[in-house]
Amino acid sequence: MDLERKVRELFSEFVQLHFKKPVEADFRDLRSALLFSMFLEWFGLDNPLGIYLLDLYPELLSEFHLWHRTLGIEHSKLDFLPCC
Repeated sequence: MDLERKVRELFSEFVQLHFKKPVEADFRDLRSALLFSMFLEWFGLDNPLGIYLLDLYPELLSEFHLWHRTLGIEHSKLDFLPCC
């Protein structure tokens, strides 16, 4: 029993060390790509996904604030968004 617990802990630590950081980095990249694709029209670009993402806008407006802060933009230049 004790050996099984130690093996599980060792495996858990291995997974966290070797896979957690790359997965978190991929998650951040995918999140940024999703938010950018949602707000393409607001940056003056055509958005082919616009009709499919309409339901997500209210949910992700708060995420937009976190996103532009992670990009290093203190205040959003988009005056029509309820941000900052």
